[in-house]
Amino acid sequence: MIYFIVVLLLIVVLIIFKTSGCFFKSFFTSVLGGIGALCAVWSVNFFVPISLGVNLFSVIFSVLFSVPGVIFLLLCKTFLF
Repeated sequence: MIYFIVVLLLIVVLIIFKTSGCFFKSFFTSVLGGIGALCAVWSVNFFVPISLGVNLFSVIFSVLFSVPGVIFLLLCKTFLF
């Protein structure tokens, strides 16, 4: 069930990128924003006790959903685990 939801969200995100008119520009902007936010969280980890493990899932999630995806991962890590 969870894989179905993730695939559905992936399709929705790709459709949004496609309808923006500049698919590659919007996709790469999202990729850079997500990786930048993930690196920012990783660098703040040295000063604040908030950790987000950098693994394949978190990188893919942050690449697809950019900054809101990283915030969602942080909230899930803080409140659910």
